[in-house]
Amino acid sequence: MKQLLLSVLLLLASGCAVLPPARVADGESRSEEQILQQAILLHEKRQWADAMALLSRGLEAYPLSEQLAELRDSVNRDWQLQKRNREDWILVYEVRALQKKLPYLESLVEIDPENYITKSRLLFWRSLLESRVAGLISCGSLHLHLDKPLAEQCATLADEIKPTEQSAHLLGRIRQEEAEEEKKARARQVVRSKRELERRRTRLLEQANEDFSSGAYQESISRLNQLLVLNPGDREAGELLDRVSRERDREVERLLAYGDRLYREEQIEQAVSVWESADKLAPGRTEIASRIDRAMKVLQKLQEIRQVE
Repeated sequence: MKQLLLSVLLLLASGCAVLPPARVADGESRSEEQILQQAILLHEKRQWADAMALLSRGLEAYPLSEQLAELRDSVNRDWQLQKRNREDWILVYEVRALQKKLPYLESLVEIDPENYITKSRLLFWRSLLESRVAGLISCGSLHLHLDKPLAEQCATLADEIKPTEQSAHLLGRIRQEEAEEEKKARARQVVRSKRELERRRTRLLEQANEDFSSGAYQESISRLNQLLVLNPGDREAGELLDRVSRERDREVERLLAYGDRLYREEQIEQAVSVWESADKLAPGRTEIASRIDRAMKVLQKLQEIRQVE
């Protein structure tokens, strides 16, 4: 009997330890975590009404949940701001439209000055425009850090309709923040340019060293000259350029001497080939071009002699 009672108590204890998910108002059983995840997803999709409805049902099932309550407040805040944003844009377009119509009504009053109905309409429209100033100032203040283009539109319209200290102050803040943002953007651009310059420098320097190591002197010199155009005071590039140039000149002199020896031994075609290699290393040097030209003339004469024979 005691054993049976103990078993019943253990069963009841285990049943109390694991509670089933609460049933929300739509009839589905969902855990608090499931409700939170679904509401966050709806929020990200900008489905605020659905998210609010789900969170309200969740709070009915889990009335003590701080997470659900905080998320509902956050969703509601975003929802109200989005609605206010759209309403204020509508306000801007309505005021702009009224501004565009006003000159035509003023012109109509000038054409028909005795028409009191038209004059009354003009007074009403002007009064209606002025009545929008407070809303425009509020719009500019609210959206100053949320939607700057909208804030600027509202402040500008308010100042156009009826310049006040409030509109002037608001426009001043907007201009100041625009100037600060522009300054920050220029600073970021300077940093990006420096980083890009450093990346290009590193890449050109690495490639120049690789070319130098493989004996591609002219390619190495070309890359180093590019680097020095980017940064004329680059000491490392200047020193490497001197080393490459000296090594290139030594190789050119070696090839010239070897070609001269081949030429004296009447191995003219081989001499031309060697001098052409020297010309690739140091293009445009007259002493190389003159050797090649002289040898080519000799080869041409030899060919003419062979043809006669």
